[in-house]
Amino acid sequence: MSVRRTEGQGPVLTPRPTSTEAAPALVEKNTVKTATPDKAASPFAQDGFTPAQRVPQAPQGPGRLPLASPEAQAAVRTALTGLNAGAPQTLGPASQDFVPRSVERDALGMTHVRLDRQHEGVKVYGEQVISHLDKDGKLASVTGEKSTIPAGLGRETPKLSPAQAEELAREEFGEKPDKQPAVERLIYQDAAGEYHSAYRVELSQVAGQENPRQMNYMLDANTGELLSQFNPLDGFSSGRKGSTSGTGTTTPTTPAPTSPTTGKADDTTMYSGKVDLSTTKKADGSYVLEDTTRGKGVVTYDGRNMDEPTGRTQFTDKNDAWGEATDGSRTKAAVDAHYGAEMTYDFLKDVLGRDSLDNAGEKLTSYVHVSNDFVNAYWDGEKMNYGDGDGNTAGPLTTLDIAGHEIAHGLTERTAGLVYEGEPGGLNESFSDIIGAGVEWYASRKNPAVKFNWTVGEAAWTPKNGSNEDGLRYMNDPSKDGYSIDHYSNFPKQTEVHGSSGIANNAFYLLAEGGKNRTSGLEVKDGIGMDKSLKIFGRALTTYMTPKTTFAQAREATLQAATDLYGASSPELQKVKDAWNAVGVK
Repeated sequence: MSVRRTEGQGPVLTPRPTSTEAAPALVEKNTVKTATPDKAASPFAQDGFTPAQRVPQAPQGPGRLPLASPEAQAAVRTALTGLNAGAPQTLGPASQDFVPRSVERDALGMTHVRLDRQHEGVKVYGEQVISHLDKDGKLASVTGEKSTIPAGLGRETPKLSPAQAEELAREEFGEKPDKQPAVERLIYQDAAGEYHSAYRVELSQVAGQENPRQMNYMLDANTGELLSQFNPLDGFSSGRKGSTSGTGTTTPTTPAPTSPTTGKADDTTMYSGKVDLSTTKKADGSYVLEDTTRGKGVVTYDGRNMDEPTGRTQFTDKNDAWGEATDGSRTKAAVDAHYGAEMTYDFLKDVLGRDSLDNAGEKLTSYVHVSNDFVNAYWDGEKMNYGDGDGNTAGPLTTLDIAGHEIAHGLTERTAGLVYEGEPGGLNESFSDIIGAGVEWYASRKNPAVKFNWTVGEAAWTPKNGSNEDGLRYMNDPSKDGYSIDHYSNFPKQTEVHGSSGIANNAFYLLAEGGKNRTSGLEVKDGIGMDKSLKIFGRALTTYMTPKTTFAQAREATLQAATDLYGASSPELQKVKDAWNAVGVK
């Protein structure tokens, strides 16, 4: 993603020319449209009201603005006016539409308008533009990358029907789906940069799977060619567990200061010692794991060992002292999951300045005891799902860093929307590891029983070997697991999303802690600490990244975030450059 600047301010995209076709004016397209397919994009998805019932009021401070609110409408108009005026120079042909997905205001007073791209009325998969407005509501910069789409590609009638596309996908899937298939017409850009009229077919199989599948197949709508496939439900423990030998310490050189939590810490977790959970008292005097003090709620349910949990089976306790020796064994994992969700909500608010995943208080729902002996955990688009492990490879996968990791997939889905393949897929996994580590670090400041380190999932992994150093991934030394890579030069050899996550994982570690990258030998001296590093990477994810962001574009996003937060001449900005240089991303 190349950038240029307007009026000396933030980055504005420069076109990547793919056609010499002239671009007509876009003035007639300068109308406000509301995206409805995605619940995160709907201003009424959370409260059930409709525009006819009331006009939503925007929050006074930072947060997500309802798309139907006057403030959001004004911001969208400004964004579209700027895009339309600059289309011939920056966005290729002007026949595409921009459909607003979200409008957010941040603590710096800026407003960010995220728009999905459509071409001739058809969704363009994975392409977005983000318009950034300054404190005065004027367009300061635009983030995104746009290529020219051939005229007529959206208007043409596909040779294949949706049913035929589904049948081709079923042949590739190989087994009977356990959910109703979904078929969507769209325009898709392949790895070579060519646009296709395409179908996205989603086929799911969760029951009885070690790794649940929600396969997405991109098929050419005229030839049936399989253009791409990926599984966004790959889960926390996907990837291969290899050697645990290697160098580097997993213990931070600058541990977080501790400040004991307030309240009565009478709830006993499996992994985080004594904590104080927020719960709800029912009419019969019993308590349930439902927290109404954080956003629109934090609730934890029993998955009843179902492969795909549904329903609202609650855990109950008579005295609101959870996890006692006399409590049922099924309650113990629930205590950790509930604590993990509460800490993740607090982390998002206190460190990243966000009100839950959607920045509008979205409810956090967790299910524990998913399936039987399930060595995995995953975010399914609406909730967290935690397996109990098999007692050998892993115990219950409800540790703080795993909870933070899975909930972070929801954050990514609600913001950047990083697609789960190639470089964006590696970034998707990395930002979940980063936020998982951030939640563990954040909780360690309040709870001395929580020990922050750079190993991913160590408390749950291999519970019988007596070592808390044995984890699934190592952010300080990614190649230590025998599978992940720590340098961009190795990306062609390892493109699986968990394996390639090591690149950005190590960049973040070097930024926060300092140290050397094993492959390049380059050293970052004296990291800037977790708080600043998390703020930079968090702002980059939620404000400057789009579904198809590459590693190089992620570097640019973090540089812009550091500039916003700490200044263009700040040592923090230089450290961000040094960290990415060390892992070979330039």
